[in-house]
Amino acid sequence: MKNNYQFVLFILLLISCKNGDNPDPDKNARNHGELSEIVLKNYFITAIAFDKNGTAWLGTINQGLIKYDREITTVYNSSNSLLTNASINDIQIDKAGNVWIGSDDLIKYDGSKFTRYDAKTFGLQKNYVGSIVIDNAENIWFSCSSFKSGGLVKYDGTKFTAFTPENSRLPGNLIQSMTIDQNDNIWLAINDGINNLSLTRISGNQMTVFGPNEIGFTPYYFGNVVINKQNELFISLSYGLSSTMKTGRPQIFKFNGNKSTILNLPDENAIIYNTQRIFTDKNDQLWASFSGEKDCGIFINNQWDFKTLGTEGIFAFGQNPEGEIWLGTGKGVYILK
Repeated sequence: MKNNYQFVLFILLLISCKNGDNPDPDKNARNHGELSEIVLKNYFITAIAFDKNGTAWLGTINQGLIKYDREITTVYNSSNSLLTNASINDIQIDKAGNVWIGSDDLIKYDGSKFTRYDAKTFGLQKNYVGSIVIDNAENIWFSCSSFKSGGLVKYDGTKFTAFTPENSRLPGNLIQSMTIDQNDNIWLAINDGINNLSLTRISGNQMTVFGPNEIGFTPYYFGNVVINKQNELFISLSYGLSSTMKTGRPQIFKFNGNKSTILNLPDENAIIYNTQRIFTDKNDQLWASFSGEKDCGIFINNQWDFKTLGTEGIFAFGQNPEGEIWLGTGKGVYILK
């Protein structure tokens, strides 16, 4: 109860604005609300998506796929589907309502049956699918990669096209995260080794690579990447492979295609931040989850609002059609109403 009370106090500080019509940066429009009791208790949530009816589809670390509409909970796993116990890394839903699942393969659920697309189908070694985006033409783009293996795949509903460093300008194999901007450009965050990273933008048939020179500094290791309504890219950085814990290291930066801006965190030279996940909501607010003393923050108008929620880790964010923010944790889901 203490943690719930703390979060309610945090949310009462949030006010949500109409996009672009509030000239006063001190009057940030943020959504009032309160945090629900935990739902889907004891599920470790790794991905959240919503269909047009508002039904939630949630991925787990090894407990299958969950369909949840607040009245009925249906779990698909190795006992009742072709899903395995592998982690579900991403979920996207197309206009027809097909659920696309990134796991140990690309998997589609059309509401009645599951279809598994093995990596051999598109000429790549078997690698896990870490990220999926769907463009305006309903092409399915997904990463099928690991370190020095695999790459990017495009599926147009009929054929698969694989992109690797050997057959394209793709600068590396391991695509850590993907997003799509307001102009239908695909952005890839590629980790080809520690301190050997690049961002790649796909515009039609053209790939543009942004390395450390274009980014303006040398990132350590990419986490996930999201886009806002101004077509600004936000990228989190991960230090999970580092042998030391340090303060003052960049955690999140913004990139507009020309320059980067590091988002400084409060007391970052005294507090160790470890970014877990970032997310942009419909009000263009950036959410970030951290492990450690401060576990969740919202960045708006160049300011951070923090509160310790006691969730012990937020590993997935989502926002349903009604605007509620869903927080996926290692113990279930909290819903910000």
